Amino acid sequence: MPSTDVHQMGPVVARPQEASQIGDLKRLQFIFSGTGGEFFRIWIVNVLLSILTLGIYSAWAKVRSKQYFYRSTTLDGASFEYSANPVSILKGRILVISVLVVYQLMVTFAPLLAAIMGLGLVFLFPWVVTQVLAFNARYSSYRNLRFHFDGQYGEAFRYYILWTILALFTLGLAYPYAIYLRKRFAVDRSRYGATAFKFDAGARHFYVVYVIAVLVVLGLFFAIIVIVGGLATISEVFRSPKVSPDDPETARFLFLFSLAVNLAILAVLMAAAIVVQTVITNYVLQHVELAGFKLDMRMHSMRVLWIQLSNIVVIVVSFGMMIPWARVRMVRYRLSCLSLLASESLDGFAASERQRLTATGEEMGEALDLDLGL
Repeated sequence: MPSTDVHQMGPVVARPQEASQIGDLKRLQFIFSGTGGEFFRIWIVNVLLSILTLGIYSAWAKVRSKQYFYRSTTLDGASFEYSANPVSILKGRILVISVLVVYQLMVTFAPLLAAIMGLGLVFLFPWVVTQVLAFNARYSSYRNLRFHFDGQYGEAFRYYILWTILALFTLGLAYPYAIYLRKRFAVDRSRYGATAFKFDAGARHFYVVYVIAVLVVLGLFFAIIVIVGGLATISEVFRSPKVSPDDPETARFLFLFSLAVNLAILAVLMAAAIVVQTVITNYVLQHVELAGFKLDMRMHSMRVLWIQLSNIVVIVVSFGMMIPWARVRMVRYRLSCLSLLASESLDGFAASERQRLTATGEEMGEALDLDLGL
């Protein structure tokens, strides 16, 4: 489902066959038919109108963009739909901006009140998480049947606040388990029609991924230190007592040297984050089940890393004009790696779900219908 964008989707691969047979299961391939040229026309109009309206149109821009990506995504011959109301999104953004403005004013003129408000925002954050997940699910549909999210504030508070605090006190040892709990919360509290998704994985894999990532990052940091030490040893700038740091040439060299080291560290951290996120996403989606249907995600972490980093370079070189192409490129790759293993017809399943919802009269409604822009 496109909400797994859920928080955007790398090089373009050959389009896989839409369906294949695996024993008693039928593999249904997610297909993305959008192009960079099509999305560029939507994107450039969104940008211009958002600027002309001082950001007000950005809510409509978000809906137009999501609708394009949803409609361009098909599964078993049917496309996804996104039907959110831009006015609700605009309300949410006005609320968020108002809170941030008030907080900034308090930081400047009333630091004590700002500290109290900051603590309040910590308690508010789990509510924001549940509202955003519920909003995005409620206005996502497939075969005229909506997705839903039923997560409650208490659960979100435990997983996003209490477990984060515990991770800090355990020097990060509890962090992988906190991530596992958040993923399980997002999946187990989601449903398609009246049927809930199930997450059947354990936390062990999360620890394996994060421990390996930490060891690799530490090894790369050690390599950087060794290289820097070697350069410092052989460089006249570092060895010669006659060279003053106040000398313009020396200062310029030291600045560029420091910049290169910091960029290398940033690149290592960014690459590690992309690889970890890819591996975790594969694992999570491979353990999502819906009444006999199972998702299967098979992204290659090095391919995703190449796509993400090359996208950044292309966007910078084009002064942002290639953003639509980069987004489409990433979405196309991700969906080319995502499939659904089905034991029955999706038509029949969707029809039976609609009958269940009609029989029970169940429909999700929210007193405060806001997308808070997260």
